[in-house]
This record gives sequence, structure tokens and C-alpha cells, in this order.
Amino acid sequence: MSALGRIWFWWVLLAVLSVAPAAAATEFSALMVVTDGGKVVPGKIYVRDGKMRQEFNDEEGQTVTIVRPDKKVVWVIIPRDRAYMELPLKTQLPGQFLQMPVGPLQKRQVGKDRLQGYETDKFEVTVRGGNGLEKQNIWVAAKLGVPIKMECRERNFCLEYKAIKEGGVAERLFELPPGYQKLTSPQGFADKLN
Repeated sequence: MSALGRIWFWWVLLAVLSVAPAAAATEFSALMVVTDGGKVVPGKIYVRDGKMRQEFNDEEGQTVTIVRPDKKVVWVIIPRDRAYMELPLKTQLPGQFLQMPVGPLQKRQVGKDRLQGYETDKFEVTVRGGNGLEKQNIWVAAKLGVPIKMECRERNFCLEYKAIKEGGVAERLFELPPGYQKLTSPQGFADKLN
């Protein structure tokens, strides 16, 4: 596995262990753009009835993450290997899915903006990061009931939903593909990424 592949694997694994469910009535799909330093990684997100699905493509192939609060599980799927890992859904740590951090040191509304055609409330949130305190700016779309953008200048990181389309998200997107092998350990999963 390349160094970038390993970084993405552990980042995704940590993130999916820590996702808070989206608003139950929200249903939309969007392009997702992650900017980490100088690297831009595009993806897609689908949300329906509190369930979420993310798809990322990189030089290692596609990774799909499905969050099922109703089953209290997260599935991380590697389509090229027809394999997946099942993880328990937790809500105590920050994750890659846009959400307001749990237990921030400080949170305050700093304005309102229009992003991607949505009226948003902009919040400045202070959290503990790997190198001390960091400030995150988070834009929450009131109509969707979820954040649609987060940026952190200390980490030179931004995650944003673009080309948001409300409705029309198929329920089948939140199911495991038939015939995929369940992996039982992170090492087995990491081996599949090689």
C-alpha cells in the first residue's frame, strides 16, 4: 500500500468510528471536495433518513463508506476487492463527515453566508487538535439541517459539499453489495488495500 493509501485508510477508519448521524429528514446528494494541504480529493456523498454514503476515488481505487445509524454500524467497502469491513458506529470523536464537533471548547456564530445556493449560519468552533488548539469554521445550511462546509486554517484543510441536489437518493445506496467478503480485522482490511 502506498504511503498516501495508508494515510487515507487510517483517516477513513478513524472517521467512520466517530460519525454523528445527520438530520433524519434530510435527503440529498452532492459532490464532496476535500482539500488537504495542496492535495484535492473529490468524492460524492448521499444522505437519506439519517443514513450516509461517501465515495472516494484515488490512485488506490474506490472506497465507499456507508453509515447506518439504524443498525449502529459503518461499512467500509473496497469494490475492486469485493470486500468490506463492519465497524461499530460511535459518536464521540470528530469525523470526515461534516458535522458540528462534539464537545467543542468554544462555539460561536460569527455570521451568515450564502453557499451553494443555501443560506448558512457560519460558526467558529475551537477544538483540541493534534498540535494543540485549532479553530474550525463551519457553515450549516438551515434548510438541510447539516453543515455543508468546514475549513481549518491550522491544518490547511477544507471539506465542502458542492452541486447539492435535494431528494432522489435511492435506498439501495445504503445496502451492502451482494457477494462481498466480510473482513474481520483492520489488518485484513489494510492487506486488501495493498
